[in-house]
Parts: sequence; structure tokens; C-alpha cells
Amino acid sequence: MTSKNKFVWNLIQLVCWLIFAGLCVQAGTLVFNYVYSLFRPIAAYNLDSGLNLAALYNRSIALYSLLFSFLIGIAVLKAVTFYYVLRLFKVIKLVNPFTEEISKLLLKITYQACSVGALCFLAQRFTQQLSHRGFDLQLVSRYWNDSAAYLMMSAILFVVALIFRKGIELQQDNDLTV
Repeated sequence: MTSKNKFVWNLIQLVCWLIFAGLCVQAGTLVFNYVYSLFRPIAAYNLDSGLNLAALYNRSIALYSLLFSFLIGIAVLKAVTFYYVLRLFKVIKLVNPFTEEISKLLLKITYQACSVGALCFLAQRFTQQLSHRGFDLQLVSRYWNDSAAYLMMSAILFVVALIFRKGIELQQDNDLTV
């Protein structure tokens, strides 16, 4: 690998680590805010970055909890997705990239990304229903406005995983390193 490619490789790894750390902090913050708001309802007025769900909390704790379940679930799934990406960086050997372990990791990342996209889509529909009931949930949409990107990423990664699977078959048949 050339020095320029190695620099880009390391830079991408660093960015993935930063994203992973940020997503873990976000998931932890959401869990803490949710639990804290259950014991101190006043906390629902200023949750995360100005998020105010007090009207929803006062009207229905069940809907409030369901909304937070979406928030926490999406944050955790995104963090797990980047965890698998980091594992991929650790495991992959560019001299012999077509291994069963890489193929399995690519499929895990694909399924995680698809799960994030699907859960974001469901959360969008749920908040639309709540908005029709009169709740102002515009600030919540920033947590799942990237559903299409995750669904697109999962489709692309699925194709890459299939190519890797075929590469493994060819490599085993021919005993070659591609």
C-alpha cells in the first residue's frame, strides 16, 4: 500500500472511531435522559440539545416511552453498525481480503444498516402520527432523518458482500489470492 493510501486508510479508521464514540455518547445520553425524566418529570422539558417532550410526557407516558424507545434503539443500532465497521478494519488484510470472516462482517454491517433504516422509517411514521395529534416533534426528526442513506448503504453493502462471497468461492476453487 502506498503512503498516500495508508494515510487515507488510517484517516478513515480515525473518522469511524470518532463516529462510533459520538454514537455511543449519544446512546448513553438518551438512556440517561429517559431514565432521569421518569423520576424527575421536569427533565422532559430540556432533554438532549433543547429537545422538549414535556407535552407528550404529560399526555401519555406510554407514547413518550415508545418515542424514546425509537430514539435509543436507533442510536444503539447506529453505534453497533460502526462497531462492526471498526472490526472490519481490524480484521481485513489487503493482501488476502476474501475471507469468510470478512464476508460475515460485511453481511452483519448490511443487516445492521438495513435495521437502522427500517427503524428510522417506522419512527418517522410514528412521529407523523403524533404530529397529527398536535405534538410538536420537529426537533426529534434529526435522530432519524437519514433513513434513506442507511437503506441505500445496506443495498450497496449487500452487493459488495455478494461479490466477496463469489471472490471466496473463486479463491477456494483456484487456490488464488485475488
